Amino acid sequence: MKLIVIGGNPAGLSAASAVRREHADWDIMVYEMGNYISYGSCGLPYYVYGLVEKRDNLMTLTPEILQKKRNIPLKLCHKVTAVDFDKKIVKVLDIKNSQELQDSYDYLVIATGAEPKQLAIDHPNIFYLHTIPDADRIKMEIKKKPFTSGVLIGLGYIGLEMVEAYWELGVKNLTLIGPRLIYVTESQKYIREELEKHKIRVILGNYVKNIEILDNDKLRISLKDEQVDTDFIQMSIGVIPNTTLFKNTRLKMEQGAIVVDEFMRTNIDGVFAAGDCATSFHNILNENVYLPLAPAANKQGRIAGKTIASEGTVDSFSGIFGTSLWKVFNLYCGRTGISEQQAFELGIQADHILIEANEVAHYYPNMHGKLGEKMSVLLVFDVLSHKLLGAEITSPSPIGAKKIDVLATALAASMTIEDLQKLDLGYHPSISPVWDPILVAANVAQKKLK
Repeated sequence: MKLIVIGGNPAGLSAASAVRREHADWDIMVYEMGNYISYGSCGLPYYVYGLVEKRDNLMTLTPEILQKKRNIPLKLCHKVTAVDFDKKIVKVLDIKNSQELQDSYDYLVIATGAEPKQLAIDHPNIFYLHTIPDADRIKMEIKKKPFTSGVLIGLGYIGLEMVEAYWELGVKNLTLIGPRLIYVTESQKYIREELEKHKIRVILGNYVKNIEILDNDKLRISLKDEQVDTDFIQMSIGVIPNTTLFKNTRLKMEQGAIVVDEFMRTNIDGVFAAGDCATSFHNILNENVYLPLAPAANKQGRIAGKTIASEGTVDSFSGIFGTSLWKVFNLYCGRTGISEQQAFELGIQADHILIEANEVAHYYPNMHGKLGEKMSVLLVFDVLSHKLLGAEITSPSPIGAKKIDVLATALAASMTIEDLQKLDLGYHPSISPVWDPILVAANVAQKKLK
């Protein structure tokens, strides 16, 4: 049997590795259009400002390990330019040598990932951060140019983490522009307060109308009511599935994302997809969504490989709840599940509560050496069935933020607010108060139930 994997990212390599574990004699080939494989793209902001010292530290696998220890052949700088699903043939461009080749497969895994949304305008001081070369370019430009100001457009995970990177690199005059600070609820206020502690200007609910190039060193951003001049712009306005290659084929897609079932099978026999190019089934929304997150991508790749290796359906992808964690300077944030608005759209009679509580015992200094610092917990719930629907957390340390995993587990178990109240959660003064903030939040939520 012959397996071809398009994309040397964690999803693609997880699939290839799962097949190799079961079939030492199968012919496997991975085509990757870039120079690097299997690196932690979520760590790129920290590599930009030097917390992660070397790009190699981001790598979870090298081509050498992949080929020598896992016996998985790989071709870097090889771009798949076309797929003939009927003949089971891929056309590949050797980028370095400008040569074209063809390869055939019995099974195909598409793991082409995502790509950043980009502006039509081009300028050396407009940055994107999606790959290692992107990060290297930012590091190089900041090193050679005396930047004093910057504007970050888009307030998702990368935008908020890159503002810290630029700040750490000495660019203190920073402005953030976007519709909201990830959350759609009042949890936003904690992120805004943390940014403003660091003198970051935040412009919410506003969209860029125009970007004007003033010269090689200056750009001007026009908003509804004002203009902002800046040395550079960081664009972080989201990603889209990297699936243009399949646009005019019979591969089923929704809004550019490849539609897969719980075994990562597409609508074409022998063709699988995994990772940021594919849909994920949302367990609360009860539908396929496009929500590219690293843990799901790795799991999907593994499931695709196991399905191919067994030539059956021995394991399935359990879906997602949209659980995520991120950091903004000294604030650690998490969320899971759905918002109150999403619940209303599903016809659910939902409500929410927001509480603040001590992150650790009131007499115990936290990781910053401070007493009495608060964390927040927001719970969304069905007032009729009492089921938990979603949650948000902000905290001054990773200890508090990681509690989002308790609430994600509660969602997976379809727990009610009463179930949360009964949880036997651990206690130690350095980690949690006697009354864990999750229990405090559940107690407050219980008063709103019918």
